[in-house]
This record gives sequence, structure tokens and C-alpha cells, in this order.
Amino acid sequence: MNKISKSTAALLAVCFLCLAGALGLVCSLIFRGPIDTATAQDTPAPPEAPAAVTIEIAAVGDNLMHMPLIKSGRTDTGYNFDGFYQNIKARLADADIRAVNQETVFINDPSRYSGYPSFGGPTAVGESLVRAGFNVIEQASNHSYDMGQDGLRDTMEFWHGQPVTLLGVNDSPEAALRVDKFVKDGFTVALMNYTYGLNGYVLPSGSEHLVNVLSDEARPAIAEQIARAKAESDMVVLFPHWGTEYDTEPDEYQRDWLKFFNENGVDLIIGAHPHVVQPVEDYVGETGYRTVVFYSLGNFISNQDSVVKELGGVARATLVKDKNGCRIEKYSLEPCFTHVSGGKYTVYMLDDYTDELARTHSKYGGSLTVERIRKTFDDIVNVPEEAPAEAQEEAA
Repeated sequence: MNKISKSTAALLAVCFLCLAGALGLVCSLIFRGPIDTATAQDTPAPPEAPAAVTIEIAAVGDNLMHMPLIKSGRTDTGYNFDGFYQNIKARLADADIRAVNQETVFINDPSRYSGYPSFGGPTAVGESLVRAGFNVIEQASNHSYDMGQDGLRDTMEFWHGQPVTLLGVNDSPEAALRVDKFVKDGFTVALMNYTYGLNGYVLPSGSEHLVNVLSDEARPAIAEQIARAKAESDMVVLFPHWGTEYDTEPDEYQRDWLKFFNENGVDLIIGAHPHVVQPVEDYVGETGYRTVVFYSLGNFISNQDSVVKELGGVARATLVKDKNGCRIEKYSLEPCFTHVSGGKYTVYMLDDYTDELARTHSKYGGSLTVERIRKTFDDIVNVPEEAPAEAQEEAA
């Protein structure tokens, strides 16, 4: 056998190594796919976490239309109530949800306009609320049935023609099952409204859907409605009409329903009806669920006498949805006050009210001061040992 020279052997070795390398590259392409030749700066960055979405809520109390208020809005061509809200409109404009408790119903027949005890007024009140920027209307109250089904029909027909979300009253059984919502950039908040009763009126059989009413018998249905709201939204805000009139502290009825709402997952409660401001509570239930509750915002505007009943609150809450979930990030209660002078009514944020204005208030003979109003508010919100002693009669 011929011997292979050293030079030939070396050449064969090099060829073998080249062949092995080529085979390795082919196998790499077959079993691992193409070689990635992209540089590090060409590699796409991982997706960023979604930005936080916030929903700002501003809510006011009882829009209570006594006859002197209705008469004050009379013009040569009809009615206009823009003056009621002109001094507060800009202060609410930054909120996404601007809610008002429309305590009384509307009635299309002017001959039936009336104040206490059975209220009914012109739809021009609602037109002025819309021009003031309110976009959520709480209509379930103890006065919802004051004008019977005529008043409810006229009220609902009016609101359905406006750019608002109407809560608490329904024109059909199907509508009563609807979950009303506010949606912003994928953040959905359910909105609900109920009243403790109807001043002794009972809705006719077959018409129970007209007004959302709180009762022990209705608890299973209300729990089901809240569950549906939670399934269709990120957070639940509920506006109850509850409590004891003129009592500046929450009663057992409110605390009992608060526990029920908390157990069923309501996140924020903004209450109405007592006609005076009540405290705010950050409530954590037995299960650890958190509910922020504004027990009562008092009167927004009315003809009731006394500082405590002309004093109202603007509830503020910031709701947040981000990668960590949904929550109430902050909340506050800011005082407002009804000013009456020369037969005209208007509402001011207390921060905008002055002693000079206070001296012109027609109900206090020049003795009213901003300090007095502020102290009344602070004493209530800080849960006073003694509620302010004020007369409790209605001003018709």
C-alpha cells in the first residue's frame, strides 16, 4: 500500500474540518431556523404597561325646587334658571362625571307647578342643569311620585332628550334591569340610584319598575343588579336617597345599607336626602372590601332657612384603573352655599363666597359670615359631639 505523504495528510485534515463545519451550519439551519443577524438596537422593545386611566367625579346634593325658586326663574317668555348655577359651573367643569340629585320631578302642565309637600316644576330647571354641565341625573327620591305617573312620564321624556345619563327611574321593566355606565378609555364605571321610599305613595301593581326603591324584600334583586353591574364594569358607584332629614350624623338605616352595599362590592356611595351635610367615611367591611361613603351632600339649592340647610357639599373622587387594578385614589368634600338676595337664588363654592356677599344674604339681616358657615361645615364633617341646632321645618 502506498503511504500518504505528510503534506497530503495535512491537506486532507483541513478539508475534513471544513466539511464538518459546513455540515454543522446546515444542521443549524434545519433544526434551529435561520441565524438572527439583527443587531441589539434592531430588536423590538417589550410592550409598555398600559397607562393609568382616571375618572374624576364631582357630585352635588339636593336640587330642591320650592315655589319661591320656581317663581324666581320666571321670565317674559317662560322660565330660565341659569342663574342658580352660574357661579359654580366653572368649578365643576374639570370632572368627567358631574352628578346632581334632582330631588323633584317636572310636570308639563304649568297649572300643576307646586312646592312643598308635593313638588312639580318646569323642565327649564333641567335645561339649566344641562347648560351648567351636569351629565348624570339622580332622579330616585322620596318625591319621585309627587305628581304621579304624569310627573314621572314628563320627567323621563324630558331627560331622554338630553345628553345625560338618567338614574333611578325607568320607563319599562326592561329599562329597570339596565346597567347604566360611564366609559372612558376602556375604564367602565357602573352608576346606580335608589330611594328609601316615596313619602307613603305605593307604585301601582305592574308599575314597580318606575322607581328604584330600597326595601328588605328587594335586597335579593338589588344584590343581583349590583352583581350584574360588577360583571359589566370595573367599579360601581351608587347614589342612595336615604337617612334622617336634618340629622347631621348617619343613622342605623344608612349604616345597615352601607354594610349590604359593601358586602356586594359597591366601591363608592354618594348619598342624598337629609337636606344637611353628613360626614364622609372610608369603610372597610368584614371581608376587607373597601367602600368610600359620602353619607349626605345636603342641599345644593333650596329655599330652606338656616345655615346648616343652605350649606351643601361637593363630593370629589378620583377613580383610577392601571396595571395594578382599580381603586379610589383620593376623595374630598368641598362646601358650597346657597345665596339669596333680592328674590334671586344662586350657589357659590364656599371658597368663592365672601363676607361682603354674606352680608347681602336676605335671610340673615347682615349677620352672616363666611367663618360661621365654615365652622358649621367643619363641625359636621369632623363628626361633632353635638349637631348644629337648627329649625327643621320645610320652607314652602
